[in-house]
This record gives sequence, structure tokens and C-alpha cells, in this order.
Amino acid sequence: MEGVQESMMPYQRKESVMHWLEKEKTLSIATISHRLGVSEMTVYRDIKPLVEKGDIARTTGGIVLRESEPTPDYCAYCLKVNNRIHQAQMLYGDQHIEYFCCPHCALLRYHYQAEQVDQLICQDFLKGTTISGKNAFYLLGADELLGCCSPQVLVFEKKEQAEKFSMGFGGCVHSFHSAVREVHRQMSGSCDCTE
Repeated sequence: MEGVQESMMPYQRKESVMHWLEKEKTLSIATISHRLGVSEMTVYRDIKPLVEKGDIARTTGGIVLRESEPTPDYCAYCLKVNNRIHQAQMLYGDQHIEYFCCPHCALLRYHYQAEQVDQLICQDFLKGTTISGKNAFYLLGADELLGCCSPQVLVFEKKEQAEKFSMGFGGCVHSFHSAVREVHRQMSGSCDCTE
């Protein structure tokens, strides 16, 4: 299938991507772009429905085939090993649970799954206590503290604590829905999860 022409329809390109993933398990966006003969932006547009459906997951600069249900050990969004201290969980109406390495990934996934999500659970950055993600406050753009995904997102139960923390470490405080919009805007169609 090397050298596929740009005249392919989007559904044909998606079929090609899924065929390659079934054989190779992981692909870079640059490789897909080269094989299909289309821009990387076209690749991102083509794979977006596959990511939203949960057939594939985005990684740094690429995608992987999702072969099994997410586990507490790996992030349901970027597939990195979960950070036990700052992980987040999303609960769905069918009792399905997804686990995330950090709030960054949970907010990105929520953007695509909002209608199905019953509850988002996070850990307060300062206290380590379990809190409702929908009632929490999010600090975006603080100095690098976690070394997880970028833009880094820290969660606080109280707005005052988030604001005080931002005075020393920078960043902007957001409500839940504002944080979902801002992380999605900053990502602008591509995952920038970093080790």
C-alpha cells in the first residue's frame, strides 16, 4: 500500500491506516503522511474519529492500535504508565472506568466523551485527596513539576489554593469547563505528550 495517492477518500485512508496498525501496532504521523501522500494535518483530520471512537490512541508524534480495555496501569489517552499520585479516572454510565496518567490527558479525553461521562475523579495536587474533577480548579502552564504531559495541568480542590500556588510557580487558574477548552485549544489537533 506504499505510495497511495491523495485522491483516496477519507474512509479509504482510514482503512489503510487501520490495516497498517493491525500489522505494525504503532505508526508515526510522518510515516502515515508519507505513505498516503497527504499532509500531516490531513492525517490528523482522518484519525480524529478513530481516536474519539477509541479504536486508536495518540502517542508522541504518532498513534497506536488499542487492542484491549484500558487498565489502571496505563493512561487511556496517551498509553503511558500511570502516575499513581496524580492520575485521574473517568466513570461512565455503563460502569466503565478509564484511567489517566495526569489531568492533562483526562481533560483531553473528556472533550471528546463529555456526553457519556458520569464522573471525573482527580487527586488534589497539594493534599493528595480524591476530589470531583468537575468541581475542581485547574492550573495550566505552571513551572514544570510533574514531568508528565504538556501542557502540564495541576488540580486543586479550592480556587484560593490554585491562585496562591500560581503566584509562586506561574500559570493560569481555570474552572473545569474552561480548562477542558483551553487544553484542547493548546493541543490544536495533535498530542504533545512527553516523557
